[in-house]
Amino acid sequence: MREVALQTIVVGYDESEGSERALQMAAGLARTYGARVIVVEAFPHYPRVISPTRQDTNEIHRARESAEKAAAKLRKMGIEAEPDALEGPAAEAIINVAEARKADLIVVGSRGFGQFKGLLLGSVSDRVVHYAEVPVLVTR
Repeated sequence: MREVALQTIVVGYDESEGSERALQMAAGLARTYGARVIVVEAFPHYPRVISPTRQDTNEIHRARESAEKAAAKLRKMGIEAEPDALEGPAAEAIINVAEARKADLIVVGSRGFGQFKGLLLGSVSDRVVHYAEVPVLVTR
């Protein structure tokens, strides 16, 4: 069996309880393997036909600030970490960052909706697991 080498971990973050668990898992793995962590937070897509409203601008700023705070938590633990805030659906943002940064692993949280509610609402973690080209760890 080949030894696992993790250099870059992407973690999906949105300040939820599930994403906090994902952040902690990513921190533990980063410490163990000496990996860097990219904290990804998505913000909604805004049509380019109109100028962004103050609410749109606030949402973009909030996403960037949130990702920076999470990355700062990791840096305080001695882990190399950087924030990234991307426009669009969360699953796409996470996967795009993982591809662009050549991640070895994606860590996402699970909201634990259950099968039926998850089918109705969709699930970021399900989409990431389905479409990512690197291993995905889903925390509960």
